[in-house]
Amino acid sequence: MELFWGIFFSFPVIIFSGLLTLCVLYWLVAAFGILSIDCLDLELNVDINDIPLDISNTASGFTGLLMKLGFNKVPMTLVITLISLIGWSICYFAFRFFMLPLCNLLLIYYITGFFIFVIAFIAAVYFTAFIIKPLRPLFSKLESPNNHKSLLGQTVEIRSSFVNETKGEAIYEDGGAGLILQVRCTDSYQFKRGDKAVLIRYETTNNSYEIISVKEFNG
Repeated sequence: MELFWGIFFSFPVIIFSGLLTLCVLYWLVAAFGILSIDCLDLELNVDINDIPLDISNTASGFTGLLMKLGFNKVPMTLVITLISLIGWSICYFAFRFFMLPLCNLLLIYYITGFFIFVIAFIAAVYFTAFIIKPLRPLFSKLESPNNHKSLLGQTVEIRSSFVNETKGEAIYEDGGAGLILQVRCTDSYQFKRGDKAVLIRYETTNNSYEIISVKEFNG
């Protein structure tokens, strides 16, 4: 165990250790409904004409790379978590088997650590793209317009601590694990965790549902 923690806090493993720790904390917080699962998702439909000339090529290339790898098809939080986990695993075992003898040679140690970090990051990105490839159709199906329309009028249970015009989560019991939906309302104090609400409209711009209380829905 002492060896494990020694490697955990060693360069370059500590970089991925920090990212992985943040991911674990994020998922713990998200499990309690305080944060939404897709709060870090990126909008990849970029209009290059609206980007300043000196950075347009960079933005276009970055966006194109994300889309080519399929990262725009799944929650970005899942992508970051997988990259952190895979990168940490590669760095950990590379340090364990190759870098321990170099600990007394500081210059060589840090140069080797830097290259291991770069290689681990690149490998983690492509391994993540490979892992999420079979998951992309599932997320695309969940986001299809027909599914959104079929949920209108359904009753959900508020999952987050509050709901307002910009944040909120609810769970729809579909007979299985349940669907976690983004919900919005105009009254910030109307709903709290555990309340029931009805989905009345789907907003394509932010992938969320407008909700009203069951009492209001029933007239």
